[in-house]
Amino acid sequence: MAVVSSSLKFGKFNVTINYKPVKYLRLKVTPNGDISISAPFFTSKINILNLLNKNESWLENTLAKIKSKDDKVKFLGNAYELKFDENIKEVLVLDTQIIASSKAQFDKFLHLKAKEIFQKYIEFYQPKISKQVTHVSIKKMTSRWGSCNSKKGYINLNLNLIAKDERFIEYVVLHEMTHLIYPHHQKSFYDFIQGLMPDYKIREKM
Repeated sequence: MAVVSSSLKFGKFNVTINYKPVKYLRLKVTPNGDISISAPFFTSKINILNLLNKNESWLENTLAKIKSKDDKVKFLGNAYELKFDENIKEVLVLDTQIIASSKAQFDKFLHLKAKEIFQKYIEFYQPKISKQVTHVSIKKMTSRWGSCNSKKGYINLNLNLIAKDERFIEYVVLHEMTHLIYPHHQKSFYDFIQGLMPDYKIREKM
């Protein structure tokens, strides 16, 4: 038999009842905060209400936790409200919200976007840097935005850069690439950066 669905108002909760060929009642709350019950065909309303009454405190706590997970996040210099909806296939970036199916999907999205933006600026500045970038590592760092191994041509970039204004990201990429040829912070290092990015002093404060 096909699934038969109906809705039920339980206090302040809207509950979807899905009658299907199952043996037991099952209460579920989705990551988006939707409440549903899977119930055997011909289950009485009294039995469904009993299940909800027994689990009312659990529902309150679970929904409170879900609500607390909705948080403000920074992405490319702008603040967004992060929402989770398990029906979302691809992360949506709207005017004031970012919607993802899960934290894992959102984290993957951030990593892919960071990689895409970092690579764009590496490719732009590489013809102007006499030493080749041979490897780029993207990871979360707590004390610096990036680092460089000038001997090997390795660059490490902080994943948290994806929260910053893209002009700042571009500056950090150029900063680390410049270390390939100037492995220090002497005047020649900053003179080189200024030649390619005259407003770098403004960008580094973003």
